[in-house]
Amino acid sequence: MVFLTALFLINLQADLRWVEVDVALWQDGRADFVYRVHWNVMSGTMSGFYFQEKTVDPYFEYESAYAVDDWGNEYRIEIKDLGNKYDIILGDKKRFGPGEITYIFHFGGDLGSSGNLALTESEFGDLVVFHWAPAQWDEPLEHYTVYVYYPIKSARGRVDPAEYGFRTERFMNEEYLLSYFSQEYEGEQWFTVRIHKNDPPSTYKMLIQQYVPAEYFRAEKFGTITITPEARDGFGFPLEILWMLVYIVPYLMYGNRKAKKIKGTYSQVASLTWLRDDWVPPKIEVAQFRKSGKVAKLDLIEAAFLLDYPVNKILTILASKLEDNGIIKVQSTAPVKITVLQRPTVRYYEAAFLDAVKPDGTFDEAGLQRVVTEVVEKISQKAWDCDLEATKLYYEEKIGAHVPETSLDKEYDKREYYDYLMNRDFTRRHYYSEREQGFVIPGEAVKSYSAFVRSDACHSACYVHTACHDACHSACHSACHSACHSACHSACHSACVSGGAH
Repeated sequence: MVFLTALFLINLQADLRWVEVDVALWQDGRADFVYRVHWNVMSGTMSGFYFQEKTVDPYFEYESAYAVDDWGNEYRIEIKDLGNKYDIILGDKKRFGPGEITYIFHFGGDLGSSGNLALTESEFGDLVVFHWAPAQWDEPLEHYTVYVYYPIKSARGRVDPAEYGFRTERFMNEEYLLSYFSQEYEGEQWFTVRIHKNDPPSTYKMLIQQYVPAEYFRAEKFGTITITPEARDGFGFPLEILWMLVYIVPYLMYGNRKAKKIKGTYSQVASLTWLRDDWVPPKIEVAQFRKSGKVAKLDLIEAAFLLDYPVNKILTILASKLEDNGIIKVQSTAPVKITVLQRPTVRYYEAAFLDAVKPDGTFDEAGLQRVVTEVVEKISQKAWDCDLEATKLYYEEKIGAHVPETSLDKEYDKREYYDYLMNRDFTRRHYYSEREQGFVIPGEAVKSYSAFVRSDACHSACYVHTACHDACHSACHSACHSACHSACHSACHSACVSGGAH
């Protein structure tokens, strides 16, 4: 194991809060990796940290690397190869602090060649085992989460892993919180596994060991390890042989290839389709992730949905803001007919709202329902580890305050929006009232946020409500307590420790 000596400036105090990793697997064993590393700079200013990647030779996507602070400001990132590690720093010699900042960087590599994807035989047929661990860090974390995207097309929403032949080891069910869902990418839905660990200590190795049928991969170049598993008698496999298979076989097969940089390596990897921002953080359904008292950062429209204000009132505010900005023109109110005057870059729900306008100026009902769906999904992503009750109380006070302090939303900052939601008297009350009836969407499912997440429309994804938590978590946690045999390749390739804020 390679340990890293952290370099701190005298006045710098920074804690590593959490790390999230996306791993998108391709059929030939190549993979796209995205790291999101979140720091809390308590005093002084921070430039960056050190990162070690020993599993693969990383091919960084330098242009897409960036950092974003809690105020939404973005910073360019530079990645410097220091030989046995990489220096991930803010570009242009910038420093940040105090405050919280997330570093996001992407790279590609070949897990088939490194031996972290391998073929194995079992009573379940030929399987590909994914045996890997992300980078270790020199500080304890609030959580470590890995999303594994398999090259397996799936149904939309939550999925049953057994339908795709997915299996995992018992230790993973005992050590981690696991969940399974589909992720959209380039118009297709892909089978995805989320592995979550709360409060991992420093230098924690998050070992991942999963199996899928070999038919999903082009595994000609993968190593082959033959084991006869004992499905009912547990893991009675001799440890000495397991040790040999873990350390000797992979190096005999791949060590020479890994150690040497042959001609054509870059051209082989240059064709990777980089992940970039197409992979969004999946929706979280396990309620234990929530931190007591933590308030989600929402804008006015999102907060209004969470607080169960009528959907037609929220859509009326949205339309009024777009009309005030010269993006739409309301031609009539009974029924509502709208002309879209321009299509600038707008917020995600505003774009969905404009998409719902039909050529004749009326609204597509399914399109308006999609507006609601997108807002609910976004709330889920923003509030996945937050205290919902504390969040609701916070925004109730903000929206209900008679005398505004600071604006909740820099774009939706008119006081009349708040007065309208609270049913107060104000100058343009009649203007809003005559429009709101045009945005009444038939059906209980979209009358309010809570009604929506209880409806059939909600079953296509898992949102931030917790009514079904016990049943969902129990099912997710035990779904793959299978009698799978033990894999024969260790994650020693990723035995490295990253960190060292400086």
